[in-house]
Amino acid sequence: MATLQQAMLFSFLLIMPFSLLSGLTTPISSMPILVQYLTLINPLRYAIDIAHRVYLEGAGLTLLVPELWPLAIIAAITLSAASWMFRHRLA
Repeated sequence: MATLQQAMLFSFLLIMPFSLLSGLTTPISSMPILVQYLTLINPLRYAIDIAHRVYLEGAGLTLLVPELWPLAIIAAITLSAASWMFRHRLA
């Protein structure tokens, strides 16, 4: 991204589908099968599931491990890619 306007447009185009496919407004189980698999790369899906389980069920940390490990994998991949891109942009 070269300008702030490009970054803002890109983030808007990225955030809208992620929020719609997160399961916040419609259940993931009612989405088509292909879209359900697509939501597996959406970190917002896991964050909303964690929030629901903590606030509605009172789930503890041990019960949240199935939602936390995909977030850790997504974070490792995106942070590695971001640091690589940052280093190579400076060079």
